Amino acid sequence: MGLVNYITAAESPTGAILLIFAIAVSAGTLLSTVYISKSITNPIEKLAQNMTEFSKINRITNKKPINTNIKEIYELNENFESMGQKVEKTLKVQKEYVEKLKEIDRKKVEFSSMISHELKTPLVPILGYVQMLQKQELMGELNKKQLDAVDEIYLSALKLQRLVGDILTTQKLDLGKLEFNQENIDVTELLNSIIKDFSPIISEKNIYLIKEITQNEIIFSDKDRINQVFSNLIKNAIDFVESEKGQIIIGAKNNKEYIQFFVKDNGVGISEINQKEIFKKFYQIDTSASRKRNGSGLGLAICKGIIEGLGGKIWVESKENIGTTFYFEIPK
Repeated sequence: MGLVNYITAAESPTGAILLIFAIAVSAGTLLSTVYISKSITNPIEKLAQNMTEFSKINRITNKKPINTNIKEIYELNENFESMGQKVEKTLKVQKEYVEKLKEIDRKKVEFSSMISHELKTPLVPILGYVQMLQKQELMGELNKKQLDAVDEIYLSALKLQRLVGDILTTQKLDLGKLEFNQENIDVTELLNSIIKDFSPIISEKNIYLIKEITQNEIIFSDKDRINQVFSNLIKNAIDFVESEKGQIIIGAKNNKEYIQFFVKDNGVGISEINQKEIFKKFYQIDTSASRKRNGSGLGLAICKGIIEGLGGKIWVESKENIGTTFYFEIPK
C-alpha cells in the first residue's frame, strides 16, 4: 500500500484504528527484536570481554556476571569460568614450585660457599708449613725420602687449593658476582707474558709453545681474567699433546669490533659428542677411574663464564687424532 493509500485510509475512523494498530504491532515487533537481540548479544559481549581480560593476564579478575536464559551461552560461560579456575590453580602450583626451586638453589649456594670456605681456611697453614719444610735451612735437613713426601704433600695441597678456587669462581659466576677490572691491554705484551709464565712447564715436557699474531692491538678488558682463560686452555692442551712432538699455538686476530684469541694444539682431538658437552660444569671427557689427567671439570665452564661476562663468546673446533682449537672473542 502506498503512502497516499495510508493517508486515505486514515481519513476514516476504522482506517485510523487499523493504522494505529499496524504501527503498534510494528513497534512491538521492533522492540521484541531489539530485546531478543540484546539478550543474546549482551551475554556474548560480556563473555568476550572476560575472555579478553583472561588472555591479557592469564587469569580471570573482576569478571562481570552474565545473566542469560540461553542455555548454550550459560554453559559456555560456566565452562570458561571453570577453565579459568583450573588455570589459576595451575599457576599457583607453578609459582610454589618455582619458589621451592629458588630456595633449593639458595641453600645449595650457601652450602657450597660454606664448604669452600672451610676447605680454604686450613690450606693456608698447610701450604705455609710445607714450604718451610722444603727450605731445610729453616726446619732442619730432610733425607731424600722425607723431602719427596713433603713435595707430594705440597703438590696435593696446591691441587686442592685450585679446586676450591674453581668452586668459588663458579659460584660467583652463577650468582653474577664475579668482578671484572678493565684496563687497556697490549695484546702482544699479553701473549708474551703468557709464554714466559708457561716456559718452565713447556721445557719440562719438551713441547713447543708458539705465538702467532698478525698485528698488535690495544683492547679495554680484564687482563687477569683473560690470563685465567688462556691458562686453563693451555693446561688442557699440554695434557692432550705428546711429549717431544707436541705443539701449542696461541694467538690473536683482529675481527672488526672484537679481538679473536685462540689456543691451538696438535693433540688427540675431541669427539663431536664431547664437543657439545665440554663447557658444562664438572664434565670430564675421560670418566674412567684410571684416567691420567687431573682436573675438576670446571675449567672450561669457568672460561665460558668469564668470556661471556666480558661480553664475548667461546667455542671449539676439533678433529680426533689431528688437534683442537679453542677460540674466544673479546670486545675491543
